[in-house]
Amino acid sequence: MKKEILRTIIYFTLTVLAVSYLIFRYFVMTAPSDFHIEGLVPAAFSVIFYSIASIHELAKCHGKYFWTAIRCSIFHPTSKVYVSLSYLLQIKTSGDNFYFLVKGNKIDQYQPVGGVFQIVGSKNIEKDWNAQLKTDKTNPRDLRFYVQASKIPEIIQWFKSEKDRETGVWREFREELIDTGVVSEEIFKTTNVEFLRTEECILKKETRFDNEKYHTLIYKVFRIELTPEQENEFNKLKNNKKFTEDYAFVKRKDIESECFDEHKKRIGQHTKYIL
Repeated sequence: MKKEILRTIIYFTLTVLAVSYLIFRYFVMTAPSDFHIEGLVPAAFSVIFYSIASIHELAKCHGKYFWTAIRCSIFHPTSKVYVSLSYLLQIKTSGDNFYFLVKGNKIDQYQPVGGVFQIVGSKNIEKDWNAQLKTDKTNPRDLRFYVQASKIPEIIQWFKSEKDRETGVWREFREELIDTGVVSEEIFKTTNVEFLRTEECILKKETRFDNEKYHTLIYKVFRIELTPEQENEFNKLKNNKKFTEDYAFVKRKDIESECFDEHKKRIGQHTKYIL
C-alpha cells in the first residue's frame, strides 16, 4: 500500500504542476514560443490525463479503502489510533424475535456474545506495526492495541487476508456461555454459524483513552443457526427469566434505544450491528 500512496502523491503533484503551467500559459503568457505551443502544452495535457487515469485505477483497485489510505498516510500519519478487531454473534429466538445478550465483564452493559480475535502463529504486531498492546494478562494475544494511523491500511489488508489470526468464533461462545454454565455443553457440542457482514468504523474521532485521537473498530458479524434442541434451551432460559446478572433477552427497540428494563439496564452501542 505504501508504494501505491507514493505513486498517488507523485501523480497528484504532477497534475498540479501541469495545471499550474497551463494556467500560466493561457492566462499570463502573451507571446508563447513554438517550444511552449508544440512541446510543453501537449506534454502538460498528457501528464494530466495520464495522472488522472492512474489515480482512478489505483482508487478502483483499492475500493473503499483508498481514501482511508490517503487520510492515514498523508493527513494523520502520526495520530494515535486505538484498534479493535472482533466478532459478534447474533443469537435470536424465532417467533418472538428476542435477541440474546450477555453481561460485559469489563463494562457494566449487556452486549452480543463475541469478542476480539486473537493472534495465532508467530505474528508479532509490536515489531511489525510498532503496536502498543492493550490486553489483560489472561488474553495477551488479543487484537486490541494502539498504533500510528499510517499503519491502518496495512492492518486492514492483513486482517482481511485472515493470515496469522483466529478465524473461528467458537472460543468466545464457549467462554461466555458453556464455561459459565448458561447453556449445556451437551446440547451445544456443535453449532452452525452463518457469516452476515463486516461492520467498520475507521478513524472515528474519539478521546476515550489517554492520548488517542481515533478509533478503528472492525466487527465480523455472524448468526448462530440454532437447532430445535438449542432453541428450546434458550427458550427455557427466557421463560424462566428474561434477564439476569449474566444475560438478557431483549427486543430490537431495546437495542436501538441502547437500554431496557425502563432505562435501568444499558446495552452497548455496538450491539446494533447484530440487527
